[in-house]
Amino acid sequence: MQSDDRTGLPYIDLVVSFFHRLTSLMSVAGTAGILTIMCLISADVFGRAFLGKPIAGVPEMVSLLILSIVFLQLANTLMHGRLTRADGFLLLLRSKSPRAAGVLDGFMHLVGAGLVAVLVNAFYPLFLRSYARNEMVGNLGQFQAPLWPTYLIVLIGAAMLVVAFLLKATTIFARVVKTSSPAEVNQ
Repeated sequence: MQSDDRTGLPYIDLVVSFFHRLTSLMSVAGTAGILTIMCLISADVFGRAFLGKPIAGVPEMVSLLILSIVFLQLANTLMHGRLTRADGFLLLLRSKSPRAAGVLDGFMHLVGAGLVAVLVNAFYPLFLRSYARNEMVGNLGQFQAPLWPTYLIVLIGAAMLVVAFLLKATTIFARVVKTSSPAEVNQ
């Protein structure tokens, strides 16, 4: 857990620490997916160039893996403060009023949680349909892979991102409330 995620409130800090570990494991799984893609593409290129036999389904597997990797790593990226965002105004506000900047930053994280929750809500029926119908990607007779495992990973990753946004907002608001001097907010 990063020092900027500590609130000094034991229960919140414990939950955040556990969540950091969980999202780190998900990120490791995403990294394993990247290695898998590298091996698949290398084996496919080798098979095409030297054996005249490509591996069936590599494009489909790569596309499914890329989607999975992104959602496996998003929550961890947010928890470590590495998710891209435009925070120029926030930095300017922080220099003038650290408490106001903390409130705005926390509010922006709540908005992020809401937006991703909309994604989860919209994607859930797609997962259910894909699972119920056993929808496949690929060509019949050559290569087919089920879509639902990837959709499940997207749902889990997006739900974890909602939790990550909520935890970040909670830690920011806790620091704003707990801070005795305005200079300590968002350090």
